[in-house]
Amino acid sequence: MYAQVMGLGTFFAGLGEKAKKLLSIFSGLPSIRSRIKINPKIVLIVLAAFLVIIVLLLVLAIVSHPKTGSKSAGGSLSDHVNEPIQREKNPAEEFFLPYEPGFVPDVLLEREPKEAWTEEDARPFWTDPLPGNEGVWRKRIESGVDSLLENVP
Repeated sequence: MYAQVMGLGTFFAGLGEKAKKLLSIFSGLPSIRSRIKINPKIVLIVLAAFLVIIVLLLVLAIVSHPKTGSKSAGGSLSDHVNEPIQREKNPAEEFFLPYEPGFVPDVLLEREPKEAWTEEDARPFWTDPLPGNEGVWRKRIESGVDSLLENVP
């Protein structure tokens, strides 16, 4: 492994020399060079960019190429391209709520509403808050009164 890394180091070290030799080949065209003044560093950068793009395109082509040796159980995508899309037919009952009969009866007035309540009528609905809680209610009432009186000018 170390020998391979060292081999890469010598390759990259000699890359600059190879690039200078390549540029010296193009220096034989004085008509183009005289028309356009080209900096050699820019030419190296452009060539390196093209090289990187070509390498990336090759890697992309290799990676994206489908493997012919292994096929999945469903087959490849190209096998299913010309098949029509099978859609499930859902019955209308799945989209609408079922009919519910009127199980809640209308208001049935069995008697006329009362004008006034007697004590006997109210007794089942009334609980006296005071037995055992006189002190708690007295403090709540006093704090309510105090808060009202604080706001009075």
